[in-house]
Amino acid sequence: MNRNLWRLSAFLVLILLAAASCGPIQALTATSRGKESLYKARLADAHVLVPDGRYITPAQYQYQLAVLYLEKSKELQGFSKFQAAERYGAQAAALGKKSIANREEEERRKIRRQQIKAGQIFKKGE
Repeated sequence: MNRNLWRLSAFLVLILLAAASCGPIQALTATSRGKESLYKARLADAHVLVPDGRYITPAQYQYQLAVLYLEKSKELQGFSKFQAAERYGAQAAALGKKSIANREEEERRKIRRQQIKAGQIFKKGE
């Protein structure tokens, strides 16, 4: 009987430990996904400024916002606010992906403008 009681208590302790570690694991996973997304966005040059520097593109804005969300996620993890850290990490990942998509769209538009200038493609109505 004593052995069964010991096993039951050990099992309950394991379940409590697993439940307690769920938040930190999810927050760490979301933060890691945010880091990976920012790394890919940086490879896609989403952080590069416009040559004349007069304005910021949507890709740059989303990249910078993702960086800030990732920093906030790390800060909240340090204060053991894991649910909020997970949300910020997920937002950083989503914004990183959006910045990649916007950067690719900017490149397509740039190529299209160059082709129109060179006379390779005509605008509608011409």
